[in-house]
Amino acid sequence: MDDVYKELQKHLDKMPVGYPATTTGVELRLLKQLFTPDQARIALALDYKCRTVEQIHERLPELGLSTQELEVRLEEMADQGNTFVKKNDGVNVYANLPLAVGMFELQVNKLTPEFLKDSAEYLQGKFGEAYFSAKVRQTRVIPVRKSVTAEHRIGTYDELRDIIEKAEGRIRIGECLCRKIMQMAGHTCNVTTRRETCMGFRDFGDLMGRTGWGRPISKEEALEIAAKNEEDGLVLQPGNQQEIQFICSCCGDCCGVLKAAKAMPRPAEFVASNYYAQVKADLCDGCGACIDRCQMEAIGIQDEVAGVKRDRCIGCGLCVSTCPLESIHLVKKAQELVPPKDMDAMYETIMAGRS
Repeated sequence: MDDVYKELQKHLDKMPVGYPATTTGVELRLLKQLFTPDQARIALALDYKCRTVEQIHERLPELGLSTQELEVRLEEMADQGNTFVKKNDGVNVYANLPLAVGMFELQVNKLTPEFLKDSAEYLQGKFGEAYFSAKVRQTRVIPVRKSVTAEHRIGTYDELRDIIEKAEGRIRIGECLCRKIMQMAGHTCNVTTRRETCMGFRDFGDLMGRTGWGRPISKEEALEIAAKNEEDGLVLQPGNQQEIQFICSCCGDCCGVLKAAKAMPRPAEFVASNYYAQVKADLCDGCGACIDRCQMEAIGIQDEVAGVKRDRCIGCGLCVSTCPLESIHLVKKAQELVPPKDMDAMYETIMAGRS
């Protein structure tokens, strides 16, 4: 039985985000919790490109399933949150999901002590190493709305209101898995008391609904929640594509990705962003409001003037939005990062960076 999970680990490790092996076998323990043996065999016939039931069926002659039986199994897998599904010309198509962002988050309503223990070990260990070593990031940071002024020529893919307005009305809000896990462990988040902060759009939003994660919301409510996220001091991390599938609203207190970045000596090198913060020294009185807002410990005070450490700043704009003297502003980087058009293009770009 273990053989099919070892095969699946190798198969998933060839996908864009990867799924590396470990010496402890924790990655296999996670797969056993996410897939039955039969589901693991079906997952071996999927990849990161969406395929129809008929195309997948051609890859699985040894299972002896009809196309109708296979479709039932694939639908069950999508409902469990271990397989991606979307409609293409009115027909359901299926693909492998990465562990994160993907299968891990979609287990939000099915957390067990064993899953929490194993996922923490893997995400903070081998998987995390592979995630941050990728040349192309799966997520990026966009600035909070109040930090962007008329002087910025901001790409629509970096502007929150535009992202929400173009979401085709398919938006869901769900509780943050990272914050939920930390609270289950007895930790109180120092940034926000709210859990419903993470949004799903388009196909990922639909998948959230299938797995029972969150609730549908209007564009107006999405904008209201986004404003509250900004007010609380959460960092906006959407997927690294222009047609957004999700936006995580994260803190360096609970979020696995931000906590890992925060622990690095130069977080800016590992976070995709088009901006960095800069202080106008003649306007700053060293009040320290920006230090309280910064999730990356990128700001210090010297001689009663704030200073930004460029190699730690991820361009979220939280320091800008609450500076009482407007002495901090965002500067656009000389080389703009233009995200791929959609999820498919993003995965292709990540794959090209792996070779």
